[in-house]
Amino acid sequence: MWDYKLLQNELMQREIKFDCGLSNQEIMEIEKIYEIRFPFEYSEFLKVGIPVSAGFYNWRDLTQKNVNYIKERMNIPFMDILDCYDEIDEWPSSWGIKPETSQDLKEKIKSLLQEAPRLIPIYKHRYIAMIEKNSPIFSVMGLDIVYYGENLFQYFEIEFGTKKYSEIEFKDIEYIKFWSDAINW
Repeated sequence: MWDYKLLQNELMQREIKFDCGLSNQEIMEIEKIYEIRFPFEYSEFLKVGIPVSAGFYNWRDLTQKNVNYIKERMNIPFMDILDCYDEIDEWPSSWGIKPETSQDLKEKIKSLLQEAPRLIPIYKHRYIAMIEKNSPIFSVMGLDIVYYGENLFQYFEIEFGTKKYSEIEFKDIEYIKFWSDAINW
């Protein structure tokens, strides 16, 4: 079991500011507003404290402006892929035969995205997949999609300098439908 308070303390030493944690009621309200379900480890982390430093997403701020901003950030990976679908060089075999026409290719990508777990933003362009638990963290910028941590704890260690990116054990990373295949582009 991860020590979320210890993680928060380590991040605070890196000058990350925190607001008090979310209650179970707040989490349920947020999940309803965004039509998401936080992975277990992320909801537990947010119960200890919400990082509010620049680059983080303030889930407690339910003003329409902030809600729209977070929803937009959640849609960016999908929209970027749909905007650049014709630039995908590597076609994973798990996706079947690559369509030959541009229109069929776009429809296939759209279908694959609809079946993929949604991505929930954590910090800037880093995301966690909406699965029950043990999601790796993805860095997503257009078609540039890479793992940025085996899990939430390791991600924060890498992002904020207590662990090197080269220390990721890629073989131990949980497979996430669509997103793990997109790593090979």
